[in-house]
Amino acid sequence: MFIGNQENIKTLTKYLDMFFAGDTKAPHFLIIAGPQHIGKSSIIQELLKERMGNYFVTDTLQIRDFSEQLEKKHNLKVKTVPNAETFKTLIRDHNYQDIGIRDVNARLQQSAIGKHKVVFLENIERMIGEASNAFLKTCEEPLPKRLIITTTSNPTQLLETILSRALMIKFNELSDNELSQRMSDKNIFTENKELKQLVINMAMGKPWIAQRIYDLIEKEPELEKTFTDLIHNLSTGKKRFFAHDALKKLYKYGILEAFIDGRISYCVNNNMQEKWQRRLTTKKLMRTNVNTENLLLYWLLDN
Repeated sequence: MFIGNQENIKTLTKYLDMFFAGDTKAPHFLIIAGPQHIGKSSIIQELLKERMGNYFVTDTLQIRDFSEQLEKKHNLKVKTVPNAETFKTLIRDHNYQDIGIRDVNARLQQSAIGKHKVVFLENIERMIGEASNAFLKTCEEPLPKRLIITTTSNPTQLLETILSRALMIKFNELSDNELSQRMSDKNIFTENKELKQLVINMAMGKPWIAQRIYDLIEKEPELEKTFTDLIHNLSTGKKRFFAHDALKKLYKYGILEAFIDGRISYCVNNNMQEKWQRRLTTKKLMRTNVNTENLLLYWLLDN
């Protein structure tokens, strides 16, 4: 069961049902827009699998975005540079075939093993200009029973010519109650209410962040105590050296920014304007070249 964005999911489901039923009025190009980490890709995958069954594997070309895992920009280009290695291991447990937009266009022209062919592109704003132009004709004149479905967190970065050929459905962050319900359904932090509330604040309506923190704690159980102790120390202003080490550990696991978001949310909700401003400044400094050690000291010295 999906939680949150019910009307938007209902609209997406309607258009997918029209397409798979062969309705000539069904859109052939959908853009699902919304903030990062709210579950857009998971929803699309589940809806497609329900309608395609075993053919999902053979007739769907999914181009995933590994930018975050690689910690560098990951563009969609026109074509690939010839390479003897067909599949590249970009991150652990994931093999990725380096193909370009012309390859995507060619795949769409191939016959489906089942009845329908689907291309699913994550974060279409990654397309460079040349790739977008190469993609236009495919969007404008699709073959029958072909569906292009994409996600984006920045629709303003897309070419107007791309947007004009698509039907866009906008998704939003989950409310705190919706995220809490989703976490309960997935048995995430149900026995630690204090930590669950912290994670809800940190996630800011983005289920992927809550799941990410839970998965980290499952692998590194001492992180649960780190989180709980950190909240107490920041609230009392005691044991700042411990707090400093704990924040460095969060930085190591790539969740420091989410933690700062959670503290900003806490300060705003409790009318702690001075502390809110300081945390907001800390977050802005993360976008600069300020040393992480100095960044954390700046926050803690006036916490």
